[in-house]
Amino acid sequence: PVPGASAVAAAPPPSAPPLPRPAAPPKPKPKPLSVSRPPQIGNYKLPPMELLALPDLTVKPTESKEELMANARLMQQTLAQFDIHVSPGDITKGPTITRYELHPAPGVKMEKITGLTNNIAAALKAERIHILAPVPGKSSVGVEVPNLIKSKVILRELLESDEWRTTKARIPLALGKDVYGHPLIGDLADMPHLLIAGSTGSGKSVCINSIVASLLYKFAPDQLRFVMIDPKVVELQQYNALPHLVVPVVTDPKKVILALRWVVSEMEKRYQIFARVGVRNIKAFNERPKDKPLPTRELELPLTAKKEKIEAGADGFAVQVDEDIVVPEDEDIIIPDRLSYIVVIIDELADLMLVAPADVEMAIARITQMARAAGIHCIVATQRPSVDVITGVIKANIPARIAFQVASRVDSRTILDAMGADKLLGKGDMLYLPPGSAKLIRAQGALVTDQEIQAAVDFIARQGKPTYDLEIHKQLSAPASSLGDNDGCDEDEALIEQCIEVIRSEQKASVSLMQRRLRLGYTRAARIMDELENRGIVGPSKGAEPRDILIDLDVEQAAENTPQ
Repeated sequence: PVPGASAVAAAPPPSAPPLPRPAAPPKPKPKPLSVSRPPQIGNYKLPPMELLALPDLTVKPTESKEELMANARLMQQTLAQFDIHVSPGDITKGPTITRYELHPAPGVKMEKITGLTNNIAAALKAERIHILAPVPGKSSVGVEVPNLIKSKVILRELLESDEWRTTKARIPLALGKDVYGHPLIGDLADMPHLLIAGSTGSGKSVCINSIVASLLYKFAPDQLRFVMIDPKVVELQQYNALPHLVVPVVTDPKKVILALRWVVSEMEKRYQIFARVGVRNIKAFNERPKDKPLPTRELELPLTAKKEKIEAGADGFAVQVDEDIVVPEDEDIIIPDRLSYIVVIIDELADLMLVAPADVEMAIARITQMARAAGIHCIVATQRPSVDVITGVIKANIPARIAFQVASRVDSRTILDAMGADKLLGKGDMLYLPPGSAKLIRAQGALVTDQEIQAAVDFIARQGKPTYDLEIHKQLSAPASSLGDNDGCDEDEALIEQCIEVIRSEQKASVSLMQRRLRLGYTRAARIMDELENRGIVGPSKGAEPRDILIDLDVEQAAENTPQ
């Protein structure tokens, strides 16, 4: 044997160098963040006042001063019959009602006067009266009596008033005239969202038209844009030719959630732009000096965006570890010169809450909670003011409200948290609750006809065509059956997985169970249960009894979790 031969034979062969793993393909650069751009119309002109009708000055009030004083004395005599002594006070004649103020004698409880509402109405031969005890800010009791001939409040009269010309409101709304005959001008920027409710024929749709018309007479398309949602199909169709629209008027309730999601996405993009520029709201953004350089943050200094480490793997390959550091860059955010206001108008909330209550409520809640500083404001209207339509979440985030005539005290409390809307007269008679105030303002809403609206829309449409947002317009233009191919498919599949998990834990399957546990509407929960039936997971419907579970979901889950 050769010395050292065994040692040579025992030496291992030299190991081959590890083969490098193929490099991962480079990630595509993200699309730059940008917001929806409004149309630019050169030499844009606001609609002239001549397109609106003049107020009818031939109609004169029938009640003379002597008749008004006689009514005040009649109320005093009626109350005296019940040992309630009052003295007449101011008399204020408005477009719809006349308010008589009565000063009770010392020691008289105001509740006694409010309890005699029907007796006073019978003495005056009035249709219905409303008693304010006391008048806000005064020590008197107000008795509001309908006028025999009601005066119309014309929109042109409001837009030509000094209050409208000199208002400091950023987004003024011409609402109507109060009891004293003064123009009632609201500011949507301060509200910052508005809830309108009233029964059929009370003047709700006319109020929406007057609000839209007052905005059209104030803002160009590059200053304010609309997202209009009209499940009733016929109410807002005349605005389709406006260049102010982000998308055509949305009428399909199934597509409404796409429009609301776009509004939420636009809001989030605007906040990213505000953070990049260093401002807090749209007013500061539009008033900022355009030549001011963007603030430099520490995270945006040049960094090594990629680190590589080579480690030996068990399979002989080198493991390449990529540590990507996502750093926002200036070119990733497109900063516009100005941002326009966006007003979202929902004409009938009740229809939307029947289709997808959870999704609609969540989207409206996000918009009303956060969109104020981004310049996005919401106007929601409904003719069914019940608690399942105007939910607590929606009410809490919409402080400004307008109530027209409703059927019951419960509906009045749902809208205003106070009674009074059930005593209104209809046809524009309304109660306005300003934001941050508990004082209700009674007013007569402004009247604008369809012919006046159409004339203003035609004048504006001749100056430019609508410039829709391509992203949302493409989604809304797709047929309703294909909407699930985009966002709805993944979302429905996730809901189906949640439903299966609920069925596995509860060991029963029913539509009502899915509604309670997952906060779904009936239509959506029933559709998902039908899909589970098609997949062979549950049996057919058995009326009020739960459906049969056809497979063992515990075994299925264990099979999925078993490693291959």
